Amino acid sequence: MLLKRSLSGLLLTAVVGGLGLTACSGSGSSAVPTASAAPAETSAVVESAAVGSDGPIKVATTGSHAFFSQTNDKGELEGFEIDVWTEIGKRLDREIDWVEADFPGMMGLLESGKVDTAADQIGINAEREKVYNFSDVYFYVPYRLIVAEDDDTIHSVEDLYGKKIGLTAGEIANDYIAEMDPEGKIEVVDYEDSSVVPGDVVSGRVDASVMSALHIDTVKKESGLAIKAVGEPIYTEEEGYPFHKTPEGEALRDDVNEVLSQLREEGFLHETAVKWFGFDPMEVD
Repeated sequence: MLLKRSLSGLLLTAVVGGLGLTACSGSGSSAVPTASAAPAETSAVVESAAVGSDGPIKVATTGSHAFFSQTNDKGELEGFEIDVWTEIGKRLDREIDWVEADFPGMMGLLESGKVDTAADQIGINAEREKVYNFSDVYFYVPYRLIVAEDDDTIHSVEDLYGKKIGLTAGEIANDYIAEMDPEGKIEVVDYEDSSVVPGDVVSGRVDASVMSALHIDTVKKESGLAIKAVGEPIYTEEEGYPFHKTPEGEALRDDVNEVLSQLREEGFLHETAVKWFGFDPMEVD
């Protein structure tokens, strides 16, 4: 069962300690995406972001999310989002002013108006669209079930009936699982600390969890955890850049959409995705 759409009340990230792999960990910490919670339903009021037509564009990012926004050995930001926004800045003739924070901090900077947008695998969902104007979709992220490597009983959501799935409390995967299991046949085990979930999958405390398909192989390699992905993606997250619902924010969103269209048509987004991920998620059905 594959759900692909602008997530209705959903957005994902989950954390695995010691891997530096997700948009929900601070600089120097580590994580791997499973599913992140939707933001509070508040209005984004621009207080200090520089959104003038020729001023710098303030962009929040984590700098700790493998492939998307990471920090290299020289202390420099690199990744898919960094390359894309560097090119956007060039084409708009505007400097990109990066502001680093962990995922909650990044979204807090955006909500408080201290940055113009955020770039770090941010899913489009109904709750966020109440607060922000999103750019066009520029990236898909499929999510798959993960189980212990020696478990051959689970291949789909239906195979979890009567079993346990570990999810971080408040993460959006909870909503997807609820939608795919309306009778509540799957026991959802809530975790406050998402970093322990994959380990609990391996130990058998829970039978499965959910993780970004882009990171599963890296998690296995870096952590040594005996996990594996099973079945087809159970849903696919659509990524976009959020902008404030102000005239300035709308104008910036429109400018960015124009550049994204150019980058898509010229093959820049394709080449950059292949550079960082080995394939282009936008070409996957």
